[in-house]
Amino acid sequence: MIILEKCVKTRFRIIFLLLIISSSLFGCSLINNKETTQATMEEEQSDAIDNEQIDSNKEVEDGKNMEDVPADDKLSIALEFAQDLSAADFDALLLKYSYDAKMKEAMAAADTKKLVLFYNAEYGEVEEFKTPYSMVVGAYQYVMIPVKCTLSNFNYQIAFDSSNQIVGFTYAGFLERDTTSENKMPSNVTETEYSFENDGYVLPGTFTAPVKGSDFPVVILVQGSGPSDRDESIFENKPLRDIAWALAEKGIASFRYDKRTYLYAEKVGEDTSFTIEDEIIKDTVTATRMIMELENINPDKIYILGHSLGGYVIPRIAEELPKAAGFIMMAAPAEHLTEYLMEQMKYVAGEDGTVTLPEQQAISAAAEELELLADPTEIPEDKLVLGAYRDYWIDLSNYNAMEKAEEITATVLVLQGERDYQVTMEQYNLWKGAFATYSNWTFLSYPSLNHLMMAGEGTPTSKEYMTKSNVDKQVTNDIIAFINK
Repeated sequence: MIILEKCVKTRFRIIFLLLIISSSLFGCSLINNKETTQATMEEEQSDAIDNEQIDSNKEVEDGKNMEDVPADDKLSIALEFAQDLSAADFDALLLKYSYDAKMKEAMAAADTKKLVLFYNAEYGEVEEFKTPYSMVVGAYQYVMIPVKCTLSNFNYQIAFDSSNQIVGFTYAGFLERDTTSENKMPSNVTETEYSFENDGYVLPGTFTAPVKGSDFPVVILVQGSGPSDRDESIFENKPLRDIAWALAEKGIASFRYDKRTYLYAEKVGEDTSFTIEDEIIKDTVTATRMIMELENINPDKIYILGHSLGGYVIPRIAEELPKAAGFIMMAAPAEHLTEYLMEQMKYVAGEDGTVTLPEQQAISAAAEELELLADPTEIPEDKLVLGAYRDYWIDLSNYNAMEKAEEITATVLVLQGERDYQVTMEQYNLWKGAFATYSNWTFLSYPSLNHLMMAGEGTPTSKEYMTKSNVDKQVTNDIIAFINK
């Protein structure tokens, strides 16, 4: 397993090379299945494949023009791509499809061909390609194709970027789409689109409210790190949408919006002065001020809910929004990620009881980059460290969340899933140890919930995120009670 941050190599942009993963700084990592690593190839099979004539220098022609490809068409393109993978038709793979530059290079590489041949042998002959389905993770769209084979079933996961180019693929456990619990917006809830502008970025969002009533309290929903849409979509899970709908059913409005790192990844990636202020805080403040001007809302009952990194910067948001009625910190780190990133990476690498060579190499590489954060002022201006430039790390090195939180005078609710292996109970207990005696702070934790505040059982793993679920009703009920009191 190779661990990549959402921002590795190109800022806030995943480079999918043989892998598809979604991860983000400050505790929102999703890791690909261990089965996808080349380290799992048995040496003798690899040696046998080496003897085949593989021309890795073959010129690659431009593939299909994928601009403006409808979402449904991606399903058929992905299915065709999967069929060519299973047939090991490398000429077709090189010529028929549109890739980004890195993926184009990878598709011509001998190692990629070895990987495909290995897994074709590992799974056996294809018996049936099941119905493809798609989902969003960060700024990327996955097409999942369940495949039944003679030896073992699996899923192709094929990723498309915003330009509709294929940017990666991997092999994962067999999983057909769950169609038994399609989510539909409740009939007593309405949604309206609003956009706001900040620093030249136009950010669209969704205002969710009860169909009837007025003078609504409003919750501004703030995502974690990395490129995230307004729902904070992770595979088929949409935690912020779940919360918005649940609140509206109980008389509370909300606003959620697409992050600038989601809509403008390339532009953001060129800005070496980009900081957490630009990533989250400015847009949260601007969105809040826009919503406060709407009719039918109560401007004296504005709450900010931050998830993960969004929760980590709540103390800074609170400084900018002193009139907010309250703040909700959900799965929020208390410390800088340098304090817990390595533990998180080691945990995920060891999910299946072993740590492969690629996993260990990734951990070692991250450790080397973490050392640079000891004094971020020494980082060259144009050098990426853990997916961000020097100014980003200088800004965060000057920020102590727990010290800044002492300045919050509004009410604060801290929510934590006890099965969260990304932002753990250790982080929650730091908050609780510091503020449990403060009359304006409330702490609630949930034994069965993970980082998305969704229920699970047993030892938590990254595979949970691939199972469609919803934010636990007890969480939304507690948020509602906190606001109504």
